[in-house]
Amino acid sequence: MSLIRPTQSGASARRGGIAALTLIAALALTGCASGTPSGDPAASGGGGGHAESGAFPVSIEHAFGEAKITEEPERVVTLGWAAEDAVVAFGVVPVAVPEYGWGADEDGYLPWFREAVEATGSPMPETLNSEDRAGEVNFEQILGLEPDVILAPFSGITEEDYERLSEIAPTVAFAEKPWASSWQEMTTVVGQALGQPERAKELLAETEAQIAEQGAAHPEFQGVTFAYGMGMPDGASELTLYFPADPRVEIIEGLGFVTPPSIVDFAASTGASSSESISLELLPDIDDAEVFLAWAGSEEDANRTLKNPVVSGWGPVAAGKDLVLTEPSLVWATSSPTVLNIGWALDELVPQLSELVKRS
Repeated sequence: MSLIRPTQSGASARRGGIAALTLIAALALTGCASGTPSGDPAASGGGGGHAESGAFPVSIEHAFGEAKITEEPERVVTLGWAAEDAVVAFGVVPVAVPEYGWGADEDGYLPWFREAVEATGSPMPETLNSEDRAGEVNFEQILGLEPDVILAPFSGITEEDYERLSEIAPTVAFAEKPWASSWQEMTTVVGQALGQPERAKELLAETEAQIAEQGAAHPEFQGVTFAYGMGMPDGASELTLYFPADPRVEIIEGLGFVTPPSIVDFAASTGASSSESISLELLPDIDDAEVFLAWAGSEEDANRTLKNPVVSGWGPVAAGKDLVLTEPSLVWATSSPTVLNIGWALDELVPQLSELVKRS
């Protein structure tokens, strides 16, 4: 099976969006190919020769202990989501990466990742097949790949998974909680593991500059208040809203938009870090958002949300200032940003945001 769902940071986001994510999974599983390239894994991917002087040995602490990497890894396997993007951004092509379904091509690769790998002239890496259900680790396949390091900084691996993986190669898990590392944290950790800590700082600065430059090029974004939500699945009576700690919101704020006080207050009242669902009867309390942004797993979810009697009468939607993203690759890139896909996402998203803000 494939990895199929755009991430939602934090347990509260997953609770609020589980019905929609289940629907996305059902849609994706009906149309995914296995996407595993044939051939000798040793001929695909690989790294080496990129490490900075004095970068090894290095020890990286994480939720399950400490990964000790004594020399520059040449054969890198990534697990979970998005780590493969960071690896390629450092000039290293992994020998194996997760297989994606929803939003990916027929071989299981997301578009910006394929573009980046092909630009290196290297073969596409092998894709990892889950054993029984989405997300379960195929230890036998990973063992056969003979990795030097296994990177899973944005994943849901268990401590038992970690112990088994560590018997294969040094393994870097998430820092504290599963599925919760920011793109900045992930870039830093991957840079440490690959022996490029200074390059990690450069990549972060370059990516932040990309966001700032896009915002500066669009003065119409400055100070516009926004709410960011998730499309409502069939039967839903609540709307999930994202908070400033969520990466989606963080990037939109980086362009110059502003989270309004009503959402800041709502976030504080829930105690949730990145998102929470709000009863539709309370939606009118979010009365200071000028535009409404959202993602949805399908056009049906998007239409259902915008045509809901309460949502359709809510300020920004009633004014026609709404934008619901449904194109799968763009949903992935905006939901799980990385130093590799943020530029790609902004090129797709910023023109749509500009058109949205200019609507009269």
